[in-house]
Amino acid sequence: MVVVLGLVACTPASEPDAAPQPSALADRVAASDDLLATALADDEPGCSAAVAVRGEVVWAGARGLANVDGEDPLTTATEFDIASVSKQFTATAVLLLVEDGALALDDPLSGHVAGLPAWAADVTLDDLLHHTSGIPDYTELLVAQGAGLDEPTTQQDAVDAIAGIPTLPQEPGGAFRYSNSNYVLLAEVVRDVTGTTLADVLADRVFGPLGLAMRLDPASTAPAVATAYTADGDAWVPEPSRWTQVGDGSIHTTPSELARWGDQYRTGAVGGRALLDAVEEGSVPTGAPGGSRYGAGIEIASDGALSHLGGWAGYVTVFGVTADRTTSLAMSCNSPDVDADQVAAGLLAVWVG
Repeated sequence: MVVVLGLVACTPASEPDAAPQPSALADRVAASDDLLATALADDEPGCSAAVAVRGEVVWAGARGLANVDGEDPLTTATEFDIASVSKQFTATAVLLLVEDGALALDDPLSGHVAGLPAWAADVTLDDLLHHTSGIPDYTELLVAQGAGLDEPTTQQDAVDAIAGIPTLPQEPGGAFRYSNSNYVLLAEVVRDVTGTTLADVLADRVFGPLGLAMRLDPASTAPAVATAYTADGDAWVPEPSRWTQVGDGSIHTTPSELARWGDQYRTGAVGGRALLDAVEEGSVPTGAPGGSRYGAGIEIASDGALSHLGGWAGYVTVFGVTADRTTSLAMSCNSPDVDADQVAAGLLAVWVG
């Protein structure tokens, strides 16, 4: 997905203060439809994608199968687990609570999550938000304990695995080290402060106010959700996950809704200017080529464009917002074995290149 991240940093194809002209819009819609038809097969898992300009979806398309056995086609209404692209929503919940005065980013983790080793007193919420805590990834810890994706594991299992780390391999506050543990722990912080779940907080303070059809629903088997697959020779094998952690992933939605969400970074409809500023304040270098930084649940390119990638149990999601914040693109696929790089790069060239 490195190609995708580089392209997201481009400037919009249209003028910043004007929507695409009808002829240009029609050309881009046709080019996007043709790209999906050329790059993806209609008889195997595929992708759904959408582009929004100032919060209005100007194109959406899908190609491939949501369920191989039933030969059910993917549509623009098909939902996906957007995996780590969910992190920006957890970060938004945390920043809203900071605005409320319910917590502060320099709070120690130990003040909100009980039962952790002594190192938790040295880890701040800011460290969690920006992946500088040094805490190893719980997914690797659970796998090392013998847990498979097809076996149920809970939020508490993840917290217990983290609590089993006697010392951290990296001092808190140091270099960027991406770890899903950080955002699982932030979900616990939200629960500690609010007395309710992260799912409820997001529904009440983010999804509801913005009119977004999104839900935090780990291991969802809702009929609208695409089945995820991996390739095994010529066969497509379902890749279900029964893990139920929250904070680091597990939001289910469509690319159209995700593209609409991207306009939050322009309008500040939730949280206002203070929240938008907080998204970028304290961002840390990722060490990736191009000089990107990691803000509050989102990667910030050197020119200010935003992006995040997600991959979990067969699902792949790409999300990006242009530097001027006018154009958002989202794409989700139900297998890592489809050519998501090619599709996303092609769509970005059409709409953002």
